[in-house]
Amino acid sequence: MKMTGQKKEKPVKYSRIRRIILSRILVAPFIILLMVCGVLVYYFAATLHSRVTGEMIRIVDDHRNMIDQFLSERTEDLKFIVNTTPYESICREHRLAEILEMLQKGSPAFLDLGVFDHSGNHIAYQGPYDLEGKNYQQAVWFQAVKEKPVYISDVFLGYRNTPHFVIAVRKEQNGVFWYLRATIDTYYFNNLVENIRVGETGEAYLINKEGVFQTKQRSGGKLMETDPDFSKTNLPGGRIVTYSTTDYQTNKYQYAIGRLHQTDWQLVVRQEYMDAAAPLIRAVMVAIGLIFIGGAVVVVIAFFLASNVAHRLSLADVEKREMTHQLIMAGKLAEVGEMSSGIAHEINNPLQVMKAEVTLIDDLFKDIAPQSDTDSENIEMIKDSVNQIGIQIDRCRKITQGLLKFARKSDPVIKKINPEELITETVDMVAHQAMLEGIPIETEIAPNLPEIESDPSQLQQVFLNLLNNAVYAVRESQKPEVRVIADMADKWIRIRVADNGWGISEDHLEKIFLPFFTTKPVGSGTGLGLSTCFGIIENLGGKIDVESDVGTGTTFTVLLPKG
Repeated sequence: MKMTGQKKEKPVKYSRIRRIILSRILVAPFIILLMVCGVLVYYFAATLHSRVTGEMIRIVDDHRNMIDQFLSERTEDLKFIVNTTPYESICREHRLAEILEMLQKGSPAFLDLGVFDHSGNHIAYQGPYDLEGKNYQQAVWFQAVKEKPVYISDVFLGYRNTPHFVIAVRKEQNGVFWYLRATIDTYYFNNLVENIRVGETGEAYLINKEGVFQTKQRSGGKLMETDPDFSKTNLPGGRIVTYSTTDYQTNKYQYAIGRLHQTDWQLVVRQEYMDAAAPLIRAVMVAIGLIFIGGAVVVVIAFFLASNVAHRLSLADVEKREMTHQLIMAGKLAEVGEMSSGIAHEINNPLQVMKAEVTLIDDLFKDIAPQSDTDSENIEMIKDSVNQIGIQIDRCRKITQGLLKFARKSDPVIKKINPEELITETVDMVAHQAMLEGIPIETEIAPNLPEIESDPSQLQQVFLNLLNNAVYAVRESQKPEVRVIADMADKWIRIRVADNGWGISEDHLEKIFLPFFTTKPVGSGTGLGLSTCFGIIENLGGKIDVESDVGTGTTFTVLLPKG
C-alpha cells in the first residue's frame, strides 16, 4: 500500500454541506421561479383561451351577419316584386313563372313562389307542388304576415308535408291587402349554415325560440326536433356569448351563440372542448415542459456547483487539518530545537574538558611509556582505550554540532545555482563509496533546467544525507539501485532520490522528520539527518515529502522554487 510522509486525512464527507447549499441557496429562488413561471403560464393560458373564445365569437358574428344578409336580400327581392308589379299583373298566367325564374337567377335559394288574396286563398302558384287554390287563412305564417309587412316563418310541414320555411310580404293596393310568399330551398339553406367549419369537431345550426332545430345538426339533430341542450343554449339578449359546458351526453363543448336580427332564431356554433382548446393545451404543455426542462437544467447545474463548492470546502478542511498538523510539528521541532540547543551547550562544555584531559593523558603517556617497565601489551591496551575515548568524544561533539545546526536559525547564503551541477557534484561525493559496496547511483536530469536561487552548501548537505540514507537502505537488496531524478513540476524544480530498499512502515512515516527518530540500529544513526533536511528545505522556501511502499522502496521528493 502506498503511503506518504504526511498523515493521510480521510476525505471530508460533503453531502450534508451540498444539501445545505442546495436547500438554502437554490430551493427558495427555485420556488420563486416556479411561482413566476406559474403566473406567466396562467396569464399565457388565459390569453390563449381569450383568443379561442374570441375566434368563436368572430365566427358566430360573421356567419350571423351572412345569414341575416341572406334573409334580408331575399326579403328585399320579394318587396321589390310587390312594389313594382301590380296584383292583376302578377296573377296573370306565365307572369309568376317569369318572376320566379328571374329570382332564381339572382339566388337559387328560391324554391317556389305564391300569391294570396286577403282571405288567404292561393290565387297563383309557381313551383314543384300542387298548391294553387288552397286556403291558408289559418296558417301561422298567414296570421303573422297580416300583422306586419314582412314575416319569416319557422320551419314547418304545411300542405306539402315536407320541412320548409317561407318568407312572406304584405302589399296594400286600393285599400285591399294581398300577399307574396316564397319558399326557401331547405337544402340550400342548410348547406349555407352547415358550411361553417370550426376545427375537426365544430358544427353550426339554427334553433328557434322554442329550441326546435331550423337546420340540421351535423352530430345528429334533425329538422323540427327539439334541441336536447336547449336549456343550456337559450340565452336572452342580442349579444354573442361564449362558454363551455357539457351536453346531454356529458361531452364537454365550447359554445358560442348569437341571435339573428331578421328573425328570432339563434345561431349556435359549438366545438368539442379538447378540439377547441388543442392549441391552448399544446402551448401550455410546451410552456410547462420548457419550465421543467429549464428547472431541471438549473437544478443539475446548481447540484454540480454546490458539489464543487462543497468539495472545495472539503479540500480546504483537509488543508486546514494538514496545516494544523504541520504547525503542531513545527512547534514540536521548535521546542525540540530549543531543548537540543541547551543540551548541546551543556554537553559541549564537559566534552571539551574531557578532550583536553585525553590530550594531556596522551602526552603524558608518550613521555612515560619509553621509561616504563610495564608489559607492552598492557601499554597498548591503555593506548587503545585512550584513543577510543578520544573517538567517542569526537562522536559526541559531532552529535552536539548537529543539534546546534538543527536548532540554530542561521541565515543562508543565497546565490544562483545550476541544479545539474549541484546534483552531479553531490552524487560524485557518494558514488565512489557506493560503488565499492556494489551499489550503482543513476541520474536522470531533464535538459535545460532553470537556475535556482538558494544556499548550495545547505542543499548539498540535504542531498548528501538523502543519498547516504538511500545507499544504506539498499545494502541488503539483491539488485540494489539508487536513482536521482530531476525535472520540472509546474513552478517547482523537483528532485527525487529513490531507492529499491526495504521501505518504511506507515507508523514510521509519520515520525520520519522528527529529531532523534531513526530506523537504523542503535549506534548507526543519530536521528538528526532528516529533521535537519526538513528544516533546511523549509527555510529555503521549498518542500520535502516522502513516499514509500514496504518491501519495494522509498522516494524522497524535494521541491525547490525556480530562481
